[in-house]
Amino acid sequence: MKAVGLITEYNPFHNGHIYHIQKAKVETGADVVVAVMSGNFVQRGIPAVADKWTRAKYALENGVDIVIELPIYFALQPAHIFANGAVKLLNDMGVSQIVFGAENPETDFFNLVENAPEEDGDSNFDEKNQTFASSFAQSLEEATGFKLEGANDILAFSYAKAIVDLGLKDKIDLIPIKRQSAEYHDLELEKDTKIASATAIRKAIDEGTDVSPFTPMTEISNRNYEEKMFELLYYRIATDGVKQLKQVYQMNEGLEYRIKDVVDNGVKSYQELVENVKSKRFTTARIHRILTYTLLNIKVDQMQAAIKEPYLRLLGFTKNGQLYLNEIKKQIDLPFITHVDLKTASKTLRLDYKAGQVYNQIMGHSEPQDVGRIPLNLSEDK
Repeated sequence: MKAVGLITEYNPFHNGHIYHIQKAKVETGADVVVAVMSGNFVQRGIPAVADKWTRAKYALENGVDIVIELPIYFALQPAHIFANGAVKLLNDMGVSQIVFGAENPETDFFNLVENAPEEDGDSNFDEKNQTFASSFAQSLEEATGFKLEGANDILAFSYAKAIVDLGLKDKIDLIPIKRQSAEYHDLELEKDTKIASATAIRKAIDEGTDVSPFTPMTEISNRNYEEKMFELLYYRIATDGVKQLKQVYQMNEGLEYRIKDVVDNGVKSYQELVENVKSKRFTTARIHRILTYTLLNIKVDQMQAAIKEPYLRLLGFTKNGQLYLNEIKKQIDLPFITHVDLKTASKTLRLDYKAGQVYNQIMGHSEPQDVGRIPLNLSEDK
């Protein structure tokens, strides 16, 4: 069976994603669609609008055959680490093509990577920041004539680079498709179309607007996560010293002092905290991620160790997906996790287990995210 891979967040799952799935099948002729999906926290550094099980369920009901969780140590990262982790997992799942949306789908992203300038300075992933990204984009434009600025194009470049860096160019091909109707950061719903950006849908949900024309996930209500997240964060930062904060992953360049000062000066809300900490050097997305690392108390050594020990966590499958899993199970090299007990949660899944517990606290959920949960089975026989 031929498998096509999708790298997703589904935050929330919407009509544009349904188009993406259908287009992927048509473009590749694949028998199986494998989606690697971020868990309960997404790349922007905030909680997902719905938990990973709910989002996986909608994906499986609308054309995806297998959903694999992208662990938090890949999901809650800048584009290059996010892409590298997702590609690594999809390769182990045997996909031969990855289909993704792009602002400029006619672009040969492999060619861009091959003609990109050498990265100057420290190549450590932890040290890369917006200043580096902007400088690199400018150098890339000077070298190739291509302006790398669209959110999806940036991810596309990262996917191509990950494939090249992992030595997988002969195994995995990239197929970009044009984003339909809505741009990634569009804030408003367009009444004359049924496709809207996830950003616009999230904004509409928070405002209490009907989003049923744009997404099948109509049961989602106002998330209101910021108040609880701020409460937990405030306690964590207020009771920790600067030396403790400095141990948090990506807490560098004196950011621990900046965050500590803002909290000690009586900040009143999550948004106020973010606004007072961000700068040209520290972008909003980076601050969101670092605050979540702080909330989850993820240390540098913990993150680095987890990245070196990837695994495949199965969230759900269809009957077609089950057939594919049976076919490739002997070819999978990474640990393949279907059932989680406390031992597995506290060791292999330690960061995602912790993230799931905190996610439930923020979102007011009571059902466990990991221990005792088994993959969703949407086979036709059930």
